[in-house]
Amino acid sequence: MQDYFDTVAATWDDDPARVKRSRRVADAIRAAVPLDDRPVTAELGAGTGLLARSLASELGPTTLLDASPEMVAAASRAVAGLEGWSAVAVDLADAPLSGGPYSLVISQLALHHIADVAGVLVRVFEATAPGGRVALADLDDDPDGAFHSNHEHFDGHNGFSREHFGRWLREAGFADVTFHDAGRLKKDVDGAEREFGIFLAVARRPLA
Repeated sequence: MQDYFDTVAATWDDDPARVKRSRRVADAIRAAVPLDDRPVTAELGAGTGLLARSLASELGPTTLLDASPEMVAAASRAVAGLEGWSAVAVDLADAPLSGGPYSLVISQLALHHIADVAGVLVRVFEATAPGGRVALADLDDDPDGAFHSNHEHFDGHNGFSREHFGRWLREAGFADVTFHDAGRLKKDVDGAEREFGIFLAVARRPLA
């Protein structure tokens, strides 16, 4: 899939539906997470950083993490004028998070591309400051794999059940796990429009 994301990076922000979705997820984060203290933030699988950029006025120094070099290049250009912001190439599947500790870690529709999500959440926990939060948006369970049926090289997860995702967060060490609806995606599947739910999982690293 990295080759695909490299290919589309230059035009990623040109899709109005993608921009609108990022703003919806940002609104869900605002409603669920206190942002008054301008948290030091990381966005996982950030692409061009659309989600973090939708929250830019409320975030502190922010690191955009992505495995695609072309996405990182596009993100670097997009945040060039934001003080304390940077984009870093890192493969979350097998590497620790760069920087940190972070007061807030966010993502949207990124983790379902990674095989060992439980392992990633452990590394996220290690990079989160005590008392810090995660706000992770992803696909609800898609048991027939319809969302990615047109992606020939997709080998990730067909969404997640909230129960399983919540268990992974708690096993990683997070507490106060809650789930919120973060909108729906419309997508053409075999000539018919389908809707897919997006959840927002919010959790906190305990102070001790």
